[in-house]
Amino acid sequence: MLFSGSKMWKAAFDAFSRSQAIIEFTPEGVILDANPNFLKTMGYTFDEIRGKPHSIFVEKSYSASPEYKTFWKTLAKGEFQTAEYLRYGKGGREVWIQASYNPILNSAGKVVKIVKIATDITERKRKSADFEGQVEAMNRSQAVIHFDLDGTILEANENFLSAMGYSLDEIKGRKHSMFVEKDHGESAEYRQFWKNLSEGKYQSGEFKRIGKNGREVWIQATYNPIFDSAGRPFKVVKFATDRTAQVVERRRRASVQERIDQDLSEIATAISSTTEQANTSASASEQTYS
Repeated sequence: MLFSGSKMWKAAFDAFSRSQAIIEFTPEGVILDANPNFLKTMGYTFDEIRGKPHSIFVEKSYSASPEYKTFWKTLAKGEFQTAEYLRYGKGGREVWIQASYNPILNSAGKVVKIVKIATDITERKRKSADFEGQVEAMNRSQAVIHFDLDGTILEANENFLSAMGYSLDEIKGRKHSMFVEKDHGESAEYRQFWKNLSEGKYQSGEFKRIGKNGREVWIQATYNPIFDSAGRPFKVVKFATDRTAQVVERRRRASVQERIDQDLSEIATAISSTTEQANTSASASEQTYS
């Protein structure tokens, strides 16, 4: 072995210190030491925080709460804490950390200090909040439904349920094919549609779907494969807008236009026939007087 005993632990701690933000406290929460990673994360120099309480990193209302007092009492009893925490750096800057607070015990089993090992996850939290905000915005304005790769319904929002006339309990666990006509659901085209999605190829367009009690519903939709961290599709999310009213109006206009075109065609035919008859009569008259 390269290291033994305390040397091994020191080497391990030094390795952590190179990549992690580390700070040490008394069991009461008074700052004893902090490494450069921690100081950089929070924006302080060590002289600015030495001997100060941990509460300088949290909101004033939280530091005065029973929850905060219990947090430190638990650590002082030797029980570690780990979670994502919102902390405040210099100037009140919000800093999110993934951290563990680790009580260090002496040979008598007494807690002598607390070592916190943390990773700055502020940017990750910001991106997550941005993504969640976008999803929430889409949920407010779009009909959204989630499927397994084989078309099994996993979840649906209120907009989707309202558009189709179902409750979630009526559709969860069933297949997407419940929303299409039987012939289409059994077609090669439909099977290829879901095969493409399972291979990660998104689909978009205007689709005819069938709501509760056979009601015809038209949607403008995108079917979006969702990929895991290894780049493999694991589910499909559909974002849709109910276009039924617009399609009905479009059909009505097309029907009216078709009738107009038919009437114009009949009028044109009648005019053509009348003109032809007039020309025939005129020709006959010319022959009579010639």
